[in-house]
Amino acid sequence: MDNQTSGTPKSSSGIDKDAYTQHVMSNIPKDVFRTLNVLQLHAIEEAISKNAPYQNHPVDMRGTLSLFFARFYFVILIGRDRRSYSRNKEMSRRQKASSLSWAVMIYSSICIIAPVIFLLLYIIKSWLGIDIFPDHHLSDLIS
Repeated sequence: MDNQTSGTPKSSSGIDKDAYTQHVMSNIPKDVFRTLNVLQLHAIEEAISKNAPYQNHPVDMRGTLSLFFARFYFVILIGRDRRSYSRNKEMSRRQKASSLSWAVMIYSSICIIAPVIFLLLYIIKSWLGIDIFPDHHLSDLIS
């Protein structure tokens, strides 16, 4: 068990895996990593590689562009689109959030506009001299 004695995460098969799997495995704390047996390590590596963000693509071009002031990297992946389920779920979440934000905006508008409208109607009623409830006035209720 080479990987348990060294304390550094390596592939359970002894062969280095892809960079993503190695990166994830290297983030396991060393004291926890030492307690894992070969079967557990292999299962973790398989789970990571099955769920890796890159998958297999017919076109997988990666590279770096070095300029005198900075280095940039590029990735070009072309393949069959298998993201429809996650994209549809995300669109449904966005639509729910959008409808909720509209509801909040309409409710807020009503809460702000309704008192203003009632105040304007009261002012117009008072200005016209209309007395809907004799012997009851707003100024009596406020004081």
